[in-house]
Amino acid sequence: MGNLFLMSDFLNWIILFLLFASPIAFVIGIILIAVSKDTRKFGIKLLIGSVITFIIGFGTCLASMNI
Repeated sequence: MGNLFLMSDFLNWIILFLLFASPIAFVIGIILIAVSKDTRKFGIKLLIGSVITFIIGFGTCLASMNI
């Protein structure tokens, strides 16, 4: 049972990293869209990916909470 606890902690750290990295990627995506037309497509892809990652990370965080 000890290994299950360690795996839960590891997953929580991954989720925490996703929740911090996603808003940073979102802001970078907005900057890339605003700066030039050359980076606009990459900025849109970055925005979409960061929103999806935030939704998945936040949903997983809520699902793993003990009520």
